[in-house]
Amino acid sequence: MKILVFSDVHIGGKFNEEMFLKGVDLINNTEADFYIFAGDLTDQGTLQEYKLVTEKYLPMIKKPLLLIPGNHDVKNVGDLLWEEYIGPRYFVKSDEEKKIKLLGLDSNEPDMNTGRIGERGIKRIYKEFANLPEGWVKILVFHHQTLPIKYTGRERSAITDAGDVIKAILDCDVDIVINGHRHISNVYQLADSDYTTLVVNCGTMSCKKTRYKEEYSLTILDCSEGNAEVDVIELNSGMRTVKRFKGRKNMRMAPENIEEVGSLVSRIIQIGNTEFSDSGFQSETFAKMIGIVNVMDCDIVVHCGDVTDASKLDEFSMSKIFLGMVKHPMLVVPGPKDYYPLGQELFRKIYLTTNPEIDVGKLRIVGVNSCILEDKIGRLGRSSMRRIKEKFESTDLISVVAFHHNIIPLSRTKHESELQDAGDVLDFLVREKVKLVLTGAKNASGTWKVGDTVIVNCGTASSAHIVNSKGNSFNIIEIYEYSNGDVEDLVIVIKEYFINSDRVEVIGNYLIPK
Repeated sequence: MKILVFSDVHIGGKFNEEMFLKGVDLINNTEADFYIFAGDLTDQGTLQEYKLVTEKYLPMIKKPLLLIPGNHDVKNVGDLLWEEYIGPRYFVKSDEEKKIKLLGLDSNEPDMNTGRIGERGIKRIYKEFANLPEGWVKILVFHHQTLPIKYTGRERSAITDAGDVIKAILDCDVDIVINGHRHISNVYQLADSDYTTLVVNCGTMSCKKTRYKEEYSLTILDCSEGNAEVDVIELNSGMRTVKRFKGRKNMRMAPENIEEVGSLVSRIIQIGNTEFSDSGFQSETFAKMIGIVNVMDCDIVVHCGDVTDASKLDEFSMSKIFLGMVKHPMLVVPGPKDYYPLGQELFRKIYLTTNPEIDVGKLRIVGVNSCILEDKIGRLGRSSMRRIKEKFESTDLISVVAFHHNIIPLSRTKHESELQDAGDVLDFLVREKVKLVLTGAKNASGTWKVGDTVIVNCGTASSAHIVNSKGNSFNIIEIYEYSNGDVEDLVIVIKEYFINSDRVEVIGNYLIPK
C-alpha cells in the first residue's frame, strides 16, 4: 500500500509557484492508494487566497485528495472559508478491501500557531479506531506535531493536549500518524509496551520558509507486511530521495515472564517532585516511602528534580535532612523550583554539583541540569549533549541520562514548559541509542519508547500537588539481560508504586537491543 503525503504549500505571500508545479507533476505521475494533504493550503486564510487555491492551483492536481486544514488556513476566520471553498475540516475514509481506515482531524485554534485536538477529537480517535478488526491499518492525520522535531528551533506550536492524544494513539494501536506544520520531514517509532506507531512529519512542498538543509519535498509511505518505508522526495534536486526511513509496524515483544527467563542486572528507584516546604509537603507520605525504599534491593535512587517547593533556605535544609534518610546511593538533579538565584547556590552547596554522574553496578548514569534561571522551560544545550556523548563513547555500561524537564508530552497535563531544544535533544538521545532517560516534570508519570530509547517520567513522591487520582508515587525500574537464541537484549520493566495504597502497577515493559 502506497500513500503520498504533501503539506504546507502556503499559497499566498510565501508561495513558491515553481516548486508547487513540480510537486503537482510528481503527484499526478505517482500511482498511490491514497493522496493526503496535511494542512496549510493558504498563507493567511484570506478570501483571495482561497479563490486562488480553488480556481487555479487545486484543479491542477488530478488525483483524489484527502485534506485537513492547517493553522494558516484558519487565520482571519479562514475556517469558514475552508468549509465553503474546500469542504469539511475532517475526513473519515474506510476501505474494506484494503483493510485500512484513515481519520483526518482539524487540530487548529483560530489565529494561533499552537493547536488542540480537544475532548471531542480524542473521543473520535477512540470511536473510529478502538474496535476495528485485527489486521486493519489505522492512519491518523492532523496538522500539528505531537513529538518534538529536530531543526525546528524552540519547541512550540504543538498541540496543547498532545499527551492525551499520544495516549489515545497508543491505546488504539494507531499504525501511522501523519503531521505537517514544521516544514521539515521526520519519522519516529513511538511505542508503548505492545505496539509501535510510526509518527511521520512531512516537510513543505512550496513555502519559502524552509528549515536547515531540507527545502521543498513530498513524502511517500510504502506499507506492507507489518513494515513501512518512508521516502522524502526533494523537488529542487532532480526529484531524488533525500531521506529514507525504515520502520516496523509490530515490535519484538518483551516476554511476560521476564523474571523467570531473564537475569536481573539492575534496579533503579526513581523519585521526583518531593517539593520540601512548610506547606504542600506531606511528611508522613515521604516517611512511608523511605521505609519502603530502604528495604528494597536497588543500585541507586535517582531524584529527577523539584527537590524544594520554592528554593528557600529552610526548604534546602529540610531536603538535606529528609533525603539523608535514604540508605542507598543517590543521584539528584535540579528542577526549576530548585533553581531560583538562592537555590542555584544552595543546590551546589548541599549536592555538590548540578550535573552529577555515577557508575554503579552495570549502569553509567549522567545527570544533567536542564534548568534556566527563573524560567519554567528548560534547555540541555549542545555542551550537555557533547558531555553525554563523551561519557558513553567508550563504555560497555548501560547508558542512563537523568534530567528534570520532560521531552514526551504527558497525559492529563498541558503541553508547555518543556525543553526549548526538545527536538534536538530527542533526536540526539535516540540517535545515540541511550538506553534509558529519566525525567520528572509536572508531577505526572509516563513511559514510552522512541526508537530504542526508553523514556520514563515520574510522579510526585510527597507533594500535595497530585496529578494522578491514585496518589503519590515513585517508579521502580528493573533492567534484565535476556537471551533469545543468538540475540542478546535488554528488557526494561517500569513499575509505579503508589505509596499510600501500597499498590504496584506495571506501566512499561520494553525490549531493546543490548
